[in-house]
Amino acid sequence: MHHLLIIDDQSLLADDLADMLPWGEIGIGTVHKAYSAQEALQLMREQAIDVLVTDIRMPGMSGIELIRRIKEEGKHTKCILLSGYSDFEYAKQALQLKSSDYLLKPVADEEILAAVRKALEELNREWEEIGSMRRALYRLREQLPMLREYLLLDLLTGKDASFNGSFLRKLERYEVPFRPNDSFRLMLLRRESGDAAWPDDSEELLDYALVNMAQEIFADRFHLWHAKDVHGFIVCLLQVTGANPDPETAPGSEAEPALRSPDSDSGGRRPGSPDEWLEQRAQKLQHMTKLYLKTELSALLSRPGTFPSDVRSVYEEATVGFRRYIGRDGDLLVSLPHEPEAAPPRLLDELYRPPALQTLLEVGQWEEAEAKLERVFADLQRSGADLPEQVVETYFSIAAALAAISHKNKKPLRDTAGRPIFLAAGTRMPQTAEQLRQWASEVMAGLIREARMEEKDSRSALIRQTQDFIRNNLGSATLSTIAASVHLNPSYLSKIYKLETGEGISEYLLRARMEQAAVLLRETGEKIYDISEKLGYQKPSYFIQLFKKTFGMTPQEYRNRTQ
Repeated sequence: MHHLLIIDDQSLLADDLADMLPWGEIGIGTVHKAYSAQEALQLMREQAIDVLVTDIRMPGMSGIELIRRIKEEGKHTKCILLSGYSDFEYAKQALQLKSSDYLLKPVADEEILAAVRKALEELNREWEEIGSMRRALYRLREQLPMLREYLLLDLLTGKDASFNGSFLRKLERYEVPFRPNDSFRLMLLRRESGDAAWPDDSEELLDYALVNMAQEIFADRFHLWHAKDVHGFIVCLLQVTGANPDPETAPGSEAEPALRSPDSDSGGRRPGSPDEWLEQRAQKLQHMTKLYLKTELSALLSRPGTFPSDVRSVYEEATVGFRRYIGRDGDLLVSLPHEPEAAPPRLLDELYRPPALQTLLEVGQWEEAEAKLERVFADLQRSGADLPEQVVETYFSIAAALAAISHKNKKPLRDTAGRPIFLAAGTRMPQTAEQLRQWASEVMAGLIREARMEEKDSRSALIRQTQDFIRNNLGSATLSTIAASVHLNPSYLSKIYKLETGEGISEYLLRARMEQAAVLLRETGEKIYDISEKLGYQKPSYFIQLFKKTFGMTPQEYRNRTQ
């Protein structure tokens, strides 16, 4: 379902439009409201908005200027203008900005529903063309994209690490716009199973449709070079195009465009920075994938790196980060810190046939890892289960994978689940295939249990930090400031909070504000408009409306009953 945003500085009008019309009948699943252009821009940084309906004359920033700003940041949002002024100049500006419609107040319900329906039809046509199966088939049959993918896979796995003249000639021959010492970011995408409407053999077509969408969304600022790795991730290298990725940098600046925001060393993220821009586009890609490919998408953005020397190390950090921060959950977006962690130990993946046990453990594919072990033991059974050399070889292969994942997690190599990984004094290794199967099963069970506990502990701490920040900043807390306080992407934080608590951050924020309002009304003589402002509500009428909805009475009635 699509997202609609309604903006009007008269809150009652915005509320009426949002709450009184049958939006679900025309394909709108969520209706957002904003009472100023500034609030609308903030909300659009947090949500993927498909259509917006905005008043023209508003304090601070007009609807025309709002649409101009939106068009600069994302050309696929459909905009509808509402105005009580029939001045031709407004209509002319709306046409210049390619607004979907221009309506005069008072507008009939049928008229605005028809305008939004028309905007959705335009949006659907655009994205169906971008992600069409016909276009995906055409791309799939081309040889050049396949050659680019093979070259990128060689970089990711370290197979092509010479970076000599031959490598540079391949970049030019394959029309890859990356050059030595270019800055890049890496994005990992994991698409969940497709909709039943897609044929069973459509995996490659879905992947190509997804890549087409990603290229469309990122194209105005970044080159995108992609490949599908052994984990099933679509790996995208992102490199700045000639356009400046930072809208706050003056045009014509001599400074080379960079993927690092000026305040990146402090971990901050300023509005309009490359970090924020990349996260917004990744969130847009998630939204469009859900709408048009009927599947959820999880995405991870890496730290910046230097091409080509950092490609493999950034890729390895990203796969580990994906397992840690996303794991089995779907429809999540996360950005890794700018500073790399300590280099992991040398991988032992040459000992395994892809997908090796080690690689499955690294990205948290626990069920697949257990299935991998079952196939290993089935092979042992077929070839002679109790041959000592085969048992020893299998034991040390499994132990090597467990050692590697321990190092990746920055933990000392100790007993796992009470079972020794390597031989120690007084310890006997498994002697038969059945003993080995039992040992591996116990170790895997302990590893999975430990990972689940670690994930739960880290998320519990995150929830506590989020709630503490809200309680201490009731008057200024927004999703963006809350997410910044815990150094996470707003969309990722929202979804994790919902998964863990069962309620949204906005619901908790409203509840906390209303509880504090009740305390102030009972225990102080502060005026209601002062309480409203202290809790972050600029319009007392809106605060009164929310309080009455929460407690069933107005703030004044509540004060009269409790004092």
